[in-house]
Amino acid sequence: MGDINWVSIVIIINNYFHDLASGLLLSSAVILWVLGRRAEQGGVSERRALAQAYPALIKFARVAFIWIILGGIPRVIFFNQYELIPAGQNGIIPALIVKHVFMVSVIVIGGMAWRRMARLAKSEAMTG
Repeated sequence: MGDINWVSIVIIINNYFHDLASGLLLSSAVILWVLGRRAEQGGVSERRALAQAYPALIKFARVAFIWIILGGIPRVIFFNQYELIPAGQNGIIPALIVKHVFMVSVIVIGGMAWRRMARLAKSEAMTG
């Protein structure tokens, strides 16, 4: 089996958790969006549910966002070696481009949704 390339193992695991953190950020944004839509259309109990869930959701999202930033550093440094070159060898560079466009879009759109729902949650917390 030979020597174990620990750098490769760490980078591949980092990249996996980086993608997972992006998915977790998207999941928390979807949950917040659903609660926010119900709060906008519903009554006091729906707005209160949003206000109560918001602190936990924001902590969850912040941890995911921090991991996206920190995990992105080694990912960018080793991008050519562990993603671009293998994608080129396998003829899947278009898939890699689509993946990254999708992930950036998720973060931008999710951030905009977070800001909107945060205002709603905070206003309910102040009045509730």
